[in-house]
Amino acid sequence: MSPHNRRIVPAYSNPTPPNVAGESSSGTTSMSDGLNASSSELTSHGRSGSGGSGDSAEAPRKRRTTGTVATIACSECRKARQKTRNLECLYEPHTKTHKEFLLKEIANLRKDNNRLQNLNQQVSNAATNLQQKNQGLQYAQEWQQIVLDEIGRNGHDREIIQKLRGGESSERIARWLCQQQPISRSLHIIPPNDRGLISIVDAFEQQYRREDGLTHGKDTDTLRYRWTQVSSSRTLVGHLFDLYFTWVHPIHMLFSENNFKESFRTNNATYCSPALVNAICAMACHLVDSNDVDDDVENVVALGHGFMNQARQEIMPKNYLHLTSIQALGVMYLCELSSGKARSATGYLRASAEFLKNAHVDGQSPEARQITVWGIQTLNTSSTGITYQKLYAPEFPVFDEGAPVDMHVDSDIWRFYRTIGDERDLPVRPGRAILTAFHQAALFRIVHESLNLYCGLRGMITAEAILTLYRRYLDWHEDLPVTLETLNVDQPLPHVLFLRVQYHVALLQHLTPLLQSNLFTGSNYQHVLDLVINHAKEGAKLLDQSRRLYSTRYLMPLCSFCIVHVGDALVRYSVQDPPGTEVVEFCLTMLQEASAGFPLCGPLQDLFRRAAVEECGVLLPSNIEEMMGNLGSYGMDDILDACTRLDYKQPVDQSIRHLNERVAEEWPSQWQQIIENPERPKAPPLRRERRQSPKQMRIDTLLNQ
Repeated sequence: MSPHNRRIVPAYSNPTPPNVAGESSSGTTSMSDGLNASSSELTSHGRSGSGGSGDSAEAPRKRRTTGTVATIACSECRKARQKTRNLECLYEPHTKTHKEFLLKEIANLRKDNNRLQNLNQQVSNAATNLQQKNQGLQYAQEWQQIVLDEIGRNGHDREIIQKLRGGESSERIARWLCQQQPISRSLHIIPPNDRGLISIVDAFEQQYRREDGLTHGKDTDTLRYRWTQVSSSRTLVGHLFDLYFTWVHPIHMLFSENNFKESFRTNNATYCSPALVNAICAMACHLVDSNDVDDDVENVVALGHGFMNQARQEIMPKNYLHLTSIQALGVMYLCELSSGKARSATGYLRASAEFLKNAHVDGQSPEARQITVWGIQTLNTSSTGITYQKLYAPEFPVFDEGAPVDMHVDSDIWRFYRTIGDERDLPVRPGRAILTAFHQAALFRIVHESLNLYCGLRGMITAEAILTLYRRYLDWHEDLPVTLETLNVDQPLPHVLFLRVQYHVALLQHLTPLLQSNLFTGSNYQHVLDLVINHAKEGAKLLDQSRRLYSTRYLMPLCSFCIVHVGDALVRYSVQDPPGTEVVEFCLTMLQEASAGFPLCGPLQDLFRRAAVEECGVLLPSNIEEMMGNLGSYGMDDILDACTRLDYKQPVDQSIRHLNERVAEEWPSQWQQIIENPERPKAPPLRRERRQSPKQMRIDTLLNQ
């Protein structure tokens, strides 16, 4: 037989079969003898086959092995071509098994690492807390040392003892002592972290003293009474007061100007308080031009924050219900809203509205209390209506339209004040601020009812209900005194212009839901559309007039919302007349001018531009982003801090569901009956003012002359 036809008996790779297990276990032959025997048998078997007499059917002899044979050999054993017996064989694990083991090991290491990182963070936080507590103790020791050093030195012993008995902290007393001394002395004794604001205040005081011509020392520039711990400079505080009473007070009148100034001068707490003084100064800082001082806008912001923080500290639970605290909360709302912090500002306004009903009289006159009621009611309703929030209307004191308020007391003069020196160089005019505040309060009583109507509080909205309120708006406008109605003069007052802007924006909000209800078609739709476009154009004209006369730098934050509402109505419903591109550029430019003092204008710019382009298809100039500055960089929190919502547009979907299905069908007949019918009596609120108050008639006559 050829060598290629040899039959090879395979060696067992498994343990010894059962039929030979006994032989294997009983045998004493060594492994090498067994292997030799197997080799000889294999050779003899092959030889017999080659002799020609082999029997091919003969079964192969099974290989006999002794001992236990490993199923898997290690690398060394495989190289030696031998099996292991009764020895430990360290073989390489399977790749899959090895991978799973490594993954478990990695997971355990990661857990250990995370645990160690958490422990490390806890240790770090504990160390930071200890460091802060230690620093606080050091500061407290420094404040206490300041108080101890001043006792018996500068004649403030009695005041210090009174403040300590009153429960004031050593830090508060030390700050008060620092304010009684020159700035240079305070910079040496005050802790380093608190020196920044003092340095900024010192820079403002020196600059304003130079502009005011007070170069002969600080003594003549020191306030007689200390209402604020931020600055004792008569020039600085006086400048901030002039800015506030020129631009803020005539639009948002929350207290009596004359009573406040008299209490401020005489150190009387009836109409004045530290919280109110600091809030006024903080709000006025938004109107300070950074070019007035030799520094950047950050110092102006820091100065405003200093006054605002002081106002917060002055309002304590024991004086929440004081009328001056309620007035201060209203001013603080305006200040926070101007800073682009609408979410925190809303809390101040709500607190002011809640406390008003149970406010302490504190010796204030009925006339002064009525002015505060007007101001808080108007501010609450205008804020709700202009930002489209759910109407928050706590129970207010009764709005007395015939209140004994002299319309001439708080509005005797007004001047175009912007910087120090204007009070001497510019002429004065009749201000009519309190007269404006009265009619503004009456306007927002109608707005309040319109908001309740569209919120569904009056049931389903009918054409009669809508047009009845529209008739009241028209009556309000017709009943304006000549001094507020006539705008055909060389320079109408800014607060009068803004009052008229608010009127047209209120009518836009009153009619716009009808256009998006899908209930009006044909001539009825065109009629409502013409009304909306007309009011939007009138509002735009007034805004343009105000910009040309006074610039938008001094427009109040709520007026910024009026700008975008008027612009949105024009680009959405009257794209070609005027051209949408011009409207967008006009509104963005106004907001850019106002953003120098009111950061909330930036997010409003971005929202309005996106709505004009994406929703109305308005084409913008190629350089619009470069001209408008850093557009598109405002996130969700920035928008919420500007609008308290993620949009400035009116949420009409919440209003149109309350519309009666027959509102469009009844519109023509109700319009004829309510608006055009001269026999129908008009709503009486503002007419009652002229009939019932001969004093006001006499004042109107004086103002007209």
